[in-house]
Amino acid sequence: MPYIDIGEAQLWTEDTGGDGPPLVLLHAAAGNSTCWAEQRPLFEAGGHRVITYDMRGFGRTRSAPGLQAAGSMTADLEALVKRLELPQFSLAGTARGAVCALEYALDNPSSLKALVVSTSYGGLTDPEFARFRARHIAPGLLGLPTEEKELGATYRAAHPEGVIRFLDMTQGSDWEEGGSWQPVREPLTLARLARMAVPALVIAGDEDAYAPPPVMRTIADHIPGARFEVVQHAGHSAYWERPQEWNRLVRQFLHTHA
Repeated sequence: MPYIDIGEAQLWTEDTGGDGPPLVLLHAAAGNSTCWAEQRPLFEAGGHRVITYDMRGFGRTRSAPGLQAAGSMTADLEALVKRLELPQFSLAGTARGAVCALEYALDNPSSLKALVVSTSYGGLTDPEFARFRARHIAPGLLGLPTEEKELGATYRAAHPEGVIRFLDMTQGSDWEEGGSWQPVREPLTLARLARMAVPALVIAGDEDAYAPPPVMRTIADHIPGARFEVVQHAGHSAYWERPQEWNRLVRQFLHTHA
């Protein structure tokens, strides 16, 4: 530690240790594991063993030359779990990290006590889902500045210093240098979600430009028994914009299932 060697990459990993129930947090494409500054101490104080890492191509993780996008996010997480010899744990992902979390939960249900999917359209490839989502997002979304895509209007207006810290946090990922990021191992679809066998909490932000509440509700409706919550006055980075509310929802859910 802090590097975990998984062969093709050395994952920058921070592990609070201890005997508490493990909680793994997966960051978004906009950023790296330092994004969890408002979550790590709180969940550690609550008795959890908190584990965060920079996914391949992000932050301080080192990839073998030309292999920044090799393999799959899911396989890297599986390798990390094996190296850390984790017992059954809880997994929470935001945005791109939630895509990895979904596939990991589908492929490794016995490893998990609970799953949290936050502000993410899940990378779902169903044509009908893509058409539905397109009706709820701005046509020029991808061309907007990072802060307008990732942060809600309420947060940007009230916390200009937080916007600056967020933008600083998002800098310095390998994939930004003309590369790409790791995929999942198989396309994620609504039919795959229907096979989920892990208790799931799905969190939306009411100002999320990427995955508005109707989109997140559709995901929740396809996961058997999933709980659905909306964080008010939050965009695509609800964990950053409204950490107290996000943490409260996750803590309640983990208290029940983990």
